[in-house]
Amino acid sequence: MKKYITITSLLLLFSFSVQAQLSVKEKRDFKRFYNAGIEQLTNQNYEEALLLFNECLALDETNALAYLQRGRVNAAMDMYSKALADIDKAIQFDPDNGEAYFYKGYLMFEEDTTGISRELLQKSLDNGFELAETYYYIGLHYLLNDENDKALINFDKAIRIKTDYALAYHDRAGIKRQLGDYNGALYDYKSAVNYMEQFPLAYNNMGSVKLVMGDFDGAISDYSTAIEQDPELYLAYNNRGYAFYQMNELDTAMIDFSRAIQIQPDFMEAQLNRASVLVLQNEHQSAMNLLDAIIQKNPEKSVLYLNRGLVKEMTGDVIGACRDWTKALDLGDSQASEYLKECK
Repeated sequence: MKKYITITSLLLLFSFSVQAQLSVKEKRDFKRFYNAGIEQLTNQNYEEALLLFNECLALDETNALAYLQRGRVNAAMDMYSKALADIDKAIQFDPDNGEAYFYKGYLMFEEDTTGISRELLQKSLDNGFELAETYYYIGLHYLLNDENDKALINFDKAIRIKTDYALAYHDRAGIKRQLGDYNGALYDYKSAVNYMEQFPLAYNNMGSVKLVMGDFDGAISDYSTAIEQDPELYLAYNNRGYAFYQMNELDTAMIDFSRAIQIQPDFMEAQLNRASVLVLQNEHQSAMNLLDAIIQKNPEKSVLYLNRGLVKEMTGDVIGACRDWTKALDLGDSQASEYLKECK
């Protein structure tokens, strides 16, 4: 279900021009219904707001602002096809309405595979409707299409307009992390959780940055906070387990890996991490059995063959190890070629 966006700056009493030739009384009634509708929308009384904007459109069926606000109400009630139809009407009667382009681009965002939502958001800016959210969603579109440089520019703009924009800090941090700017990423993740206290994914990702930087205690603290905020966040259990693994606290690590699998049974990374713990505990056959089961479910994952080959080598099965490394190489894992040198 798409989350309906609430932008406080939009919930003011708009000035507007009534486009139809209405009488003085009709104009007065229109304004009364419209302002009351805005108030009900602000208070999330959507049924009442819908009735009031219907009254507006009964008086003036060509009023762009009334269609726009009814579209926002329909979106808040998860009636997206009706919302888009209303917003299209708003654009039809006012082609320069930047706010309407924003909402249409936003509502189309999740299902868009063509880039039209980004074009609509840009058109919103071109028509003078500049919001932090507009830049954020344009940036998110670029991020999802691996255009990190353009995404970064737009996240920067979003944060300049809205300095407490937690989501923009979070997503900008992800790009900085990919670029190796760990201090910058850490700053942005800290900003994200400062501005949005309940943000388990940000705590999880901040922990991962600290893990890369060698701050295992800090990472474990962040992962623990993520788990407190969302006890079903299996990624945080797996990552905290990995931090414990790095600190050689193998039993504790195994508990976290097992919990991650309990929540998400097909979580391959946690299963592979459990096998790694078993190897360090010299339980090679148990590790082999686990890897066999994982490979049976994920026969095209090269990393599994690479790791099973290493376990086979530890148990003296060099032929079996070479067979697994060959399979890993066939599946595209170039690292396997280094191990295969031992097979000649």
